[in-house]
Amino acid sequence: MTTAKLRQRQEEYQIVFGTEEGKRVLRDLVSHSFALDSTFDPDPHTTAFNEGMRNGILRILSILHYKPQDFLKLPTGVETNEY
Repeated sequence: MTTAKLRQRQEEYQIVFGTEEGKRVLRDLVSHSFALDSTFDPDPHTTAFNEGMRNGILRILSILHYKPQDFLKLPTGVETNEY
């Protein structure tokens, strides 16, 4: 993939996840996709499934260049549907 296409992809992700609604969706994905949790389970199939879930959100976060401190800026209340 060319540098221009990578830059375009990043801009598109920033458009989608840059709105308040997009930030809430991103927070929901982070909180339900093992981005901040261990994926380990005694059943190796469950661990593999959890790693697959985690991989998707980590790709989004890497394209957005998110750092751990950026999670503090995401809207809260997603976990309890309070937003």
